[in-house]
Amino acid sequence: PKDRLVGGQGSLATEHPIKTIGSYWPYATTLYDYIFRAMPFTAPQSLTPDEVYSLVAWLLHQNGIIPKDAVMDARTLPAIRMPNRDGFISDSRPDVPGR
Repeated sequence: PKDRLVGGQGSLATEHPIKTIGSYWPYATTLYDYIFRAMPFTAPQSLTPDEVYSLVAWLLHQNGIIPKDAVMDARTLPAIRMPNRDGFISDSRPDVPGR
């Protein structure tokens, strides 16, 4: 199966989970960071912040997380509650035991 950006809600606990922005990612700010740093593939970090916010808004809307007319900016983005926000377990153990 190809990687998908949309869909998969409710599939994580099934035999065939579909990990997408809408079903798996716990924070919308991670989406902004990824797009800002890595896109477009041929010219990473060439998008303006407004272009990145527009792409984030479109992807979140496509996943049914925000309405089509939602305003996305530095104030509204961190307030987005992703569907799988509580789906991760916090682990306080250090990555390297004994250090």
